[in-house]
Amino acid sequence: MIDPGTGLTILGSAIGGANVVEKILGPTAEYIGGQLKEWTEKKVKNTANIFKNAEKKLGNKINQDGKVPPKVLKGILEEGAWCEEELQVEYFGGVLASSRSGVSRDDRGAYFVALISRLSTYQLRTHYLIYQSIKKSFDGQPMNIGDSKDRGKMELFIPFSTYIGAMDFTQEEIENFQNIMTHSIWGLNKEDLIDEFQYGPLDYIQKRYKDAKESGIILQPTNLGVELFMWAYGQGQRQNNHFFLTDIKFNNVQNIKISETIPTKNKNAL
Repeated sequence: MIDPGTGLTILGSAIGGANVVEKILGPTAEYIGGQLKEWTEKKVKNTANIFKNAEKKLGNKINQDGKVPPKVLKGILEEGAWCEEELQVEYFGGVLASSRSGVSRDDRGAYFVALISRLSTYQLRTHYLIYQSIKKSFDGQPMNIGDSKDRGKMELFIPFSTYIGAMDFTQEEIENFQNIMTHSIWGLNKEDLIDEFQYGPLDYIQKRYKDAKESGIILQPTNLGVELFMWAYGQGQRQNNHFFLTDIKFNNVQNIKISETIPTKNKNAL
């Protein structure tokens, strides 16, 4: 029988104590075995960063009874170990925190781990930009993300200048902007994370949003897009419509530059 203490010791030493891992995972900590002995230092560090992120998002909830389902842990260990980008750490850490509950069969987090793993760095950052902007635009409003009419009211225009600034492109990436942008938008749509989108030059955009001042992207949010964002912030056990409550904050912890985004049904720019 594999001694789970071996894996706990390796991961725990990178976090600040095996007890932190045990508190987060609950009884599922028993699944961490000797396989970690074969991991490189980098893989251990990457996984530890995810656990640290989850610990921070759990706050005092970490002392309450609960566990993370084994399927979620499996995904975190297999996918998170290869994760170096800070925003990926944020998303995986949030899913790990969201997955901790008193319901042993609630393994929804495994789906979101797989979803995040399918997204490229560009797609994930675009998702973050979109839903930070949706939250800021409609915070406190009685929106129902599950209603198609309300989703239509939440249509958003993102100027290309805003998109480029938020993506923090290098010169080489800017030269490949069109390919990266279309890859991101079409990919998010394929995963049902955005809906009813179009992008292009100013004259094309103005056919749908006449007040546009530059080229850009127009899109609508989806229920799943909000749900993923909630899980990424450790709020996966809340209802999706709680996204719009003013007492739920989604701080821009990555300090991603988000300048002007505009609700097309509302002339007030953000």
